[in-house]
Amino acid sequence: MSLDLIVRNAALPDGRAGLDIACEGGRITAIEAGITAEAARVIDAGGRLVSPPFIDCHFHMDATLSLGLPRLNKSGTLLEGIGLWGELKPLLTHEAVAERALRYCDLAVAQGLLAIRTHVDVCDDRLLAVEALLDVRERIAPYIDLQLVAFPQDGYYRSPNAAKNLDRALDLGVDVVGGIPHFERTMADGAASVAALCEIAEKRGLMVDMHCDESDDPLSRHIETLAAETTRLGLQGRVAGSHLTSMHSMDNYYVSKLLPLIAEADIQVIANPLINIVLQGRHDTYPKRRGQTRIPEMR
Repeated sequence: MSLDLIVRNAALPDGRAGLDIACEGGRITAIEAGITAEAARVIDAGGRLVSPPFIDCHFHMDATLSLGLPRLNKSGTLLEGIGLWGELKPLLTHEAVAERALRYCDLAVAQGLLAIRTHVDVCDDRLLAVEALLDVRERIAPYIDLQLVAFPQDGYYRSPNAAKNLDRALDLGVDVVGGIPHFERTMADGAASVAALCEIAEKRGLMVDMHCDESDDPLSRHIETLAAETTRLGLQGRVAGSHLTSMHSMDNYYVSKLLPLIAEADIQVIANPLINIVLQGRHDTYPKRRGQTRIPEMR
């Protein structure tokens, strides 16, 4: 029998060592010592660690490598960052978005990062960034698994064309339904957007990844609605809540109710420590909050 690839003398993350890894058709078919089959390619790991690739499960590739365009975020706050993106959007071109994204993908692969989920803004009527990243997804498919989230950055209800554009983006082949309920004009609009977006995902058979409660406000509780809608629509296992930073400011009694709801709905949580540790708490004097969701309690 001839295989596509054998990696010999590998150490694994679980502590096992001296193993061979056989691959056929892009998949691992065997992990054992002393595989005798021939292979088109053989790599000697030399006893080094062989691990799964890194995954970046929350990214914004339409904005990558754009520092200083059109200016710097002087306050360092999320709201100025969103405002800056609004200034940059009219200046974007298909070629520039794709070029920056491809440059980033080269950097990612060089660090062993082979799977990326990126949100892409759908509030620009041109859907320029969507089309550019769909092109990028096709071009990098041989070496990166790129998943796109239709993200109504300016609010599903707050932005007048977001609902129409989100449907257009999904029709073009975007993989995941996104949202940003805490950015709607009212808490009620935020909750309504969660319900509407989850219903779209249920009808289309898609996953959901919602920017949720990226705020220092302990009353920003859209993750509760996301959990309820996930259970109501039978979306368990297909939904993620990103950021969830308001949980760092919630009282413990409420969180003791919230965590079981999240677990019951089988919602995954995507924390963004590198980002939120510098974005959150900007309005605090002292003590300054760190902006991390409750990872130990969730585990």
